[in-house]
Amino acid sequence: MFPTTLNLHNYLAYAVLLLVTLFTFYSLWGWLNGRKFQTRDKKFGLAAMLAVHIQFTLGLVLYLVSPTVQQAFKDFGLAMKSSSLRLSALEHPLVMLIAAVLITVARIKTKRSDSNSAHKTNFILYAIALLLILSRIPWAKWPGLS
Repeated sequence: MFPTTLNLHNYLAYAVLLLVTLFTFYSLWGWLNGRKFQTRDKKFGLAAMLAVHIQFTLGLVLYLVSPTVQQAFKDFGLAMKSSSLRLSALEHPLVMLIAAVLITVARIKTKRSDSNSAHKTNFILYAIALLLILSRIPWAKWPGLS
C-alpha cells in the first residue's frame, strides 16, 4: 500500500502544481482586466481546490504509515537536527496544511460572489498558497528531477 500511495502522491503533485499555478494567474488576469467572477471561474477554482484536498488526503495517509515519519517520532530530538527528517515529519505536512486551508478559505469567500473582487481574493490567497507549496516540496525526492 505504501509504495502505491507514495507514487500516486508524487505524480498527483504535478497536477496540483499545474492547477494551482494556472488558477493563480487566471485570477490575476481576471482581476486586472476587471472581469466579473463567473460560473466557469468558480468551477476552475473548485477543480484546483479538489485536487489540493485529494493530494492532502493522500499525504495524510502517507504521514500515518511512512517509515521515515515513524523513525522521526522515535527520536524527535534527532529528527529536528536532521533537515530531511524535519522536512518529512514537520515542515512539509504543516506547510501543506496551511496552503490547503488558504485555498479552502479562498473558495469559501468567493463561491457566492460574482464581482471582480473575487478574482483579487483568489489571486492573493492562491499566490500565498502556491509560494508555501513551492517552499516545502522535497525537491531532492521529486519524481523526474532526481
